[in-house]
Amino acid sequence: MDYQTEQLILHPVTEADLPEVARTWPSDHRPVSEAEARGAIDYMRDNYAKNTRGCIYHLCLAVCGKDHPGTIMGWCGLDGRASHTEPEIFILLDEEYRGKGYGTQCVKELLRIAAEDFCLQSVHGGCDKDNTASKRAMEKGGMVQYGTEEGGDPLFRFNA
Repeated sequence: MDYQTEQLILHPVTEADLPEVARTWPSDHRPVSEAEARGAIDYMRDNYAKNTRGCIYHLCLAVCGKDHPGTIMGWCGLDGRASHTEPEIFILLDEEYRGKGYGTQCVKELLRIAAEDFCLQSVHGGCDKDNTASKRAMEKGGMVQYGTEEGGDPLFRFNA
């Protein structure tokens, strides 16, 4: 299922996305082989199938612009491997797409997906204390800072 914001399309990847996955996966965005990209697609598809109402195992979505739907700008999702009922939000955008409000749009849509599509009561997140853009995106997207880790990195939570 594809999800949309004002400017973005967030979607699970398919075989049709193979060249873009090879170009952008993993998060350090070094190109990977076609075989590695196919493995990543299979991994994401398998994880997506494990997600059920009230329980997120791992939801990883490609972030694409509505004006360039075939170009993956980054990745976002909900990682429930530590807690299936309170997943952690993540957003990884290529540098050229940062500072344009896309992170905030991702946060808002992911929180909506968690609450409405998966009936989850809360989502948590965090970022490096020096990453003011991520901190701002989480706050503008609807999350509230509730504490900090030992090193000072902020912790956020959204309650539906």
